[in-house]
Amino acid sequence: MKRCALLVLACSTVVVFAADLPDSGLPPVWQSWRYWRALGVPATDAPRPALSGAAGLVKATLPIEVYARAQSELGDVRLIDDTGSEVPYVLEARQGARTLMWRTTSVVDLGDIPGEGTHVVAEIPVDVERHNSLRINTDEPDFVAFVEVAASAILPPPEKEESAWRIIRDGAHIFRLRKDGLEGVQTVSYPVSTARFLRLRIRRQEGKGLKLVGIWVAYEEVEVPELTALPVDKVTQPAGAKGQSLWQVDLGTGQVPVSQVRFVVATPEFHRGVEALTSEDGKQWTQAGGGTLHRVSAPRGAGMPAKPGAEPADVAQLSSGGVAGLVVEFAEHRGRYWRVEVTDRNDAPLAGVHIELWGTPRHVIFRWEPRRSYRLLYGNERAPAPQYELARLLGREDREQAVAVAVSAEEVNAAWVDPRPWSERHPVVLWIALGIVVAALALLALRALRQA
Repeated sequence: MKRCALLVLACSTVVVFAADLPDSGLPPVWQSWRYWRALGVPATDAPRPALSGAAGLVKATLPIEVYARAQSELGDVRLIDDTGSEVPYVLEARQGARTLMWRTTSVVDLGDIPGEGTHVVAEIPVDVERHNSLRINTDEPDFVAFVEVAASAILPPPEKEESAWRIIRDGAHIFRLRKDGLEGVQTVSYPVSTARFLRLRIRRQEGKGLKLVGIWVAYEEVEVPELTALPVDKVTQPAGAKGQSLWQVDLGTGQVPVSQVRFVVATPEFHRGVEALTSEDGKQWTQAGGGTLHRVSAPRGAGMPAKPGAEPADVAQLSSGGVAGLVVEFAEHRGRYWRVEVTDRNDAPLAGVHIELWGTPRHVIFRWEPRRSYRLLYGNERAPAPQYELARLLGREDREQAVAVAVSAEEVNAAWVDPRPWSERHPVVLWIALGIVVAALALLALRALRQA
């Protein structure tokens, strides 16, 4: 009797313990997906207040580890609920956009002021309703200058000139150093304006004027991309050629999209060329982007007053032609290894350099239903990319209202079945069989020759 009681107690303990263990297997229909992660959505009838809006839309940000396990374009990512049913989703990546079209202005006044530089007044074309960017066209191969931009609705008479012009940008840095291989920056951005006239005061460091070919203006619309710093465990500094500084990064996987390299530099002033390259093996390198890093301090003097407490202008020439912080940006590239090359020429290497790789994260957006739990699946190299109509049904405002939910740690599908054909899963057996066939054919041919 005691033995029976102990057996029943042991069995019940095992049953209770087994019930507490998480089920690491996926339903049979999903047996070809090797990995999964649970999503932190409520599984009760009472929705969270934050999830009650936007038609119950939630979003889960894919961890960087998913890129290493999934297909390169994430075509094998699937979402299922606790019944094993496939849940439609939208894979969103806010990569941003920049649009502008340059228009030529009419120069109505141009001259050099001794000791101050070039003074130019440009009239905006009538059909340009608003503008926020200008480009200074010059044939001079080497120059460093600073620009003050003022705006006016009318062309004021000389006696009212100072009171009519409103300064909208001061101390903008432009340069070109072709002798050092740097094309530099010739664009200046400023707040959106509807003024019909712009006045530019261009002061070079040596105080002389700048030979102008023309002034272009444009209205630039910028959709700011969503970017996040990528975790980098190891940054090395291999020896480079003379006059060059190198940094090399290993991301651990070649599937993570990268679109920016950001710099932190302690050197107060500099102009340096920079290139970003990527590689799968750390040996063969492909250029991803490049441009010019620089930091300068606006001068204090006549015609270019510095604002109180003004800091040095941290700007970088991008391969796309725009201006930003100490950043080199480019179209998305993938590669396990990244190398950043800074051209020092005969100057001392930049001090206190720290580099970061940045990229646009991917979000899975879907409609959450009460009393349902969800799992994110990936790791099936044979799965075709899904096609859902949800992408056409959700507007941008809907997606922006989606509430972020947590993504749990990775689990391995205990019931995983390799989706590859038998021949691909056992190539050794195939080669052995082929060798046997070849040997048999050779033996038959040898017998036929002897009989002949």
